[in-house]
Order: sequence, then structure tokens, then C-alpha cells
Amino acid sequence: MIYDRPYMKSAPDNFYQQKSIVFKLLIINISLFVLQNVLHILLPNTQIIESLLVLNPSNLLEGKIWTLLTYSFLHSYPGLFHILANMLGLYFIGRVIEPIIGAKSFLYLYLTSAIIGALLYLCFHMDPSQGLYGLVGASASVSGILAFFCLIKPEERITLLLFFVLPVSLKPKWLLRGYLAITVLLLFSEELTGRVNVAHSAHLGGILTGFIYYKFFYKGNFSSFSQFQEPTIELPKWFKKKKKPFSNVSYTVNYSDQKKQMKAEVNIILDKINLHGFESLTDKESETLKKAHGLFNK
Repeated sequence: MIYDRPYMKSAPDNFYQQKSIVFKLLIINISLFVLQNVLHILLPNTQIIESLLVLNPSNLLEGKIWTLLTYSFLHSYPGLFHILANMLGLYFIGRVIEPIIGAKSFLYLYLTSAIIGALLYLCFHMDPSQGLYGLVGASASVSGILAFFCLIKPEERITLLLFFVLPVSLKPKWLLRGYLAITVLLLFSEELTGRVNVAHSAHLGGILTGFIYYKFFYKGNFSSFSQFQEPTIELPKWFKKKKKPFSNVSYTVNYSDQKKQMKAEVNIILDKINLHGFESLTDKESETLKKAHGLFNK
């Protein structure tokens, strides 16, 4: 039976958590936040974590290039709201996106959003005199996956808790437009006043990354699988030859039964790709796709 196969069985929640990139990112962020707080308690006059991982011009000038990424795994000390808001966004949005594009692609989107957000932040804040103060938080990454989610599901109405209290129902396309408009306006306000409490430039970098990933990567590589479409096969023009005038005998081969069986297997494999990505395929399943390509071209 088809549903007796391992990849057709529904995985328990703990199995999903062990394999999920979203779960691993949550663990990394929360663990670093706990370590950061413990070090501040034990060594109140030192900032070991900040001097190594925070993104600021001083660290970059010292050659700490890794801070272009590591800043996104730290959060402001000692408040909980900053990390709570980011982790809730990562959890609820990530659980929707990761099964669609696969674990590796989700990780690339998350990390790239952080790096592009960092670079855009530096375009507006390249003052070495700010010391250890700089950019921290996963907001750029969360902004990237939020933008991507709103682009792939623009009409799917969702409900948000405004200020964690007021339920608001709206379509993702309006959420993205509103978030983008507010981010740009606050960025201009930030530049005019010189006050930098929230890194709106990094948020904007994340939004732009989500849009770029959707426009140039997702639509080209994954859209055919994300909608569970059956493959459509069209014969190439060079294959459509005219019959030779001297040919008196014609031969036909019936591939209908073989094609039906192959199409059923291909549909199962495509469903698996949609849920878990290309990397989840076995060698046998990859070989089946190659055979199907050759069969449908006959």
C-alpha cells in the first residue's frame, strides 16, 4: 500500500521538531539569550558576548566579519519583549514556510535576510564612535520570512494579536504593504532625528530579501511543486516528424497502462518534494523521476 511507505506516514510532533530548522533556530536564539543574561549576572562589568557578536563599525574595523550574521542571534538585554516578539514570528511563520520550500531553502532565506539587513543598516550607521552599541536581534530575518509568506499567500486571511491583546483579521498582502510603509516612514524619521532605538533599516533589508527570494528563486524553482500539479508533457518540435511517403506499414506501442502507473508514482514523489524538499528523496525516487521523464517523452 502507498500509505505504508515511511514518507507517507504522518510524523509525530517531536520528530518534526528534531528535523525542523525552525526548531533549531529557536533553540540557538533562546540559548544565547540565556547565556547572555547569565554572563551579565556573573560578570556585570564585562560584555563578552557583545564584544564578539554584536554588529557595529568598531567590531568590523577590528576584522570581526562574522558579526554581519552573529548579531541576528543576540537580543537586547535584559528585556524579554524583543526576543519574545522575534521568536513568536519565527515559530508561527516558519512552520508554514519551511514545509513548502524545504529546510535548506528556509535556512538560506533566514540567514540571507540577516546579512542583507546588516549591510543596509551599515549604510546608515557607519560611525565607529558608537562603541559596543550596535545591531542585535533576529528582526531582519523575521522580516524576510514575513515578506516571503505574504507574497506566497497574499489572499489567505490571517488573525493577528495587536499588542498581544487585540485580534485583527486581515489579508497578508495588506499586512506586507502596511509593514513596508511604516518601516520606510520610520527609517526617514530615524535619519531626521538621529534617534536609533529600532533598526528600521535592517527590517527594510529583510523585507527586500524576502521579495528578491520570492521573485527570482521561489517562482522559478518551486512553484510547479507547491501547487501539487500533475506534470504536463509536450513533445518537442523536432520529434513531430511527418510520415515518410514510402512507408506502408505503421507500428504503434501502447504506453497508457505504464504511463498511468508511472504518473501515480510521480505524484507521490512530487508531494514529498513539496513537503520536505528535494534533499528528502531517496536514490530510488530520483531514478523514478528520470525514468518518468524518458517515458513521457516517448
